[in-house]
Amino acid sequence: MVMSLNVARFVSKIRQSPPQPKPHHIESSSGEPQTHPHLTFDTHEKIGPYELHETYLCSDAVDMKLLLRFTRNTLLEHVCYDELNTLVDEQWKYTICCRINGHSKTYRVELSYTACCAQSVKPDPHQPVALDKIKSVPGLMTIRERSH
Repeated sequence: MVMSLNVARFVSKIRQSPPQPKPHHIESSSGEPQTHPHLTFDTHEKIGPYELHETYLCSDAVDMKLLLRFTRNTLLEHVCYDELNTLVDEQWKYTICCRINGHSKTYRVELSYTACCAQSVKPDPHQPVALDKIKSVPGLMTIRERSH
């Protein structure tokens, strides 16, 4: 009886565990929405959230800090206007998939960046949040394609 109870608990834990990424995939996220700590606000007015999905095809390496900055700046340019000058409540997640073609490696990066717009006394930092959670593929990256 004790043996079958332990097996049942084990099977239950397996069913409850979240799906794991495939071995040739790298996944990461910033976690809960965050705002750069140095920003100060005149008002608590914010609009959004807005979400931007982009796909990058890269060769040889993946510099996620750079790709996140590109996507964040695109979001900032397209959704913040007039007195709304910064992104707040930022959140990102991505998946890197590797394909080996002969001697070269091609990486497909699916990236999602979410944020709200707000007015700040200080300028926008033009940097993604949670840079410590980034996982990249080392080397010299070549961006072959970028699509929204």
